[in-house]
Amino acid sequence: MNYILIIGIFQALFLILLLFNKKDKVKSDVYLGIIIALYALTILLAYIELHNIQNDFPFPQAINLNWLILFLHGPALWFYIKSLGNPKFTFKPFYILHFLPFIIFLVIHYIRFISLPEIEKITIVKNELFTDQVFYKISILSIGISTITYNLWALNLIKTYQRKLNDFFSKTDSFDLKWLRILTIASLSIYLVNVALFNLDMIFHIAPYKTLMIITYSFASVYVLIIGFFGVQQKSIFIGFPNKEHLLRNNKKYAHNDERGFIEKLQLFMNEEKPFLEPELNLLKLSKLLNVKTEYLSEILNSHMDQTFFDFINKYRIEEFKKQCIYEENKHFSIIGIAYNCGFNSKASFYRAFKKFEGVSPSLYIHSVS
Repeated sequence: MNYILIIGIFQALFLILLLFNKKDKVKSDVYLGIIIALYALTILLAYIELHNIQNDFPFPQAINLNWLILFLHGPALWFYIKSLGNPKFTFKPFYILHFLPFIIFLVIHYIRFISLPEIEKITIVKNELFTDQVFYKISILSIGISTITYNLWALNLIKTYQRKLNDFFSKTDSFDLKWLRILTIASLSIYLVNVALFNLDMIFHIAPYKTLMIITYSFASVYVLIIGFFGVQQKSIFIGFPNKEHLLRNNKKYAHNDERGFIEKLQLFMNEEKPFLEPELNLLKLSKLLNVKTEYLSEILNSHMDQTFFDFINKYRIEEFKKQCIYEENKHFSIIGIAYNCGFNSKASFYRAFKKFEGVSPSLYIHSVS
């Protein structure tokens, strides 16, 4: 099954070339390239180790190293997702703490194993003597805790980004978080299986270490194929929310002690000026039209009206559609044509919003009021 590892290595290298030759690269592409490069290195070291075991150790310098790189996978995923949500994301000195587990285990492993004479290292690996050591068991548990924690952390970041999308934009179709969820859930699933295998082996000795390596790093190769399948066809997953300074910049602050008065003003403005007819309307644009801070408008919508910006705007668009669809002069328009006139610019988002607010499809609604 070593050929699966070779496929994974070359697939990873191919993806890295595609990413770094991509037009209009953003910082997140660099971090995605780092993730893929780490997988390529991990699989390569695993392949060399298996080749060593199967061919009387022709490369003793690369014995028992691949597992150390696993401590870098989680931080790399975290950096990638953080860079997606912040166009000005930069590496800060305290981020070095993410690499502390890797550094600690590297130092200990160097003292305990890497610095040993080659013949001694070969004997330890050939007879799998290291699997009975406490350090091996601690390493397996630590890798499991690190990788699973970072993947859960990444999923939480994605959930936060989805809330930000709904709080800031009136349309979210151009921001594809599905790929990001697939990437993270696939990663989490693979690590859960691999961690379970190695931990069960520590208790029940279910298979030789070599067999476990082939299984787990084959999963890693499959994961690289998943990245390739979705990543190559992904146009852009850079979220790029406006930064905090941009959001808070404003000309005038509305009186905060009259929320009810502001809500009445907001509803009157929406009904008379109909800013929701603009497909690209977002929180920043609406706050400028109302001459208030974005943070205040967001607070009113979320805390006082119990709505996200996304739902708030699309509710008005649906109400406008319900009015326009019964006008005689609109009879020659299609359902989607009327929806576009009401501020929607996507068939899928319109149908989702209509079903959410009205509980039926647009065609059934029109039939019921005809």
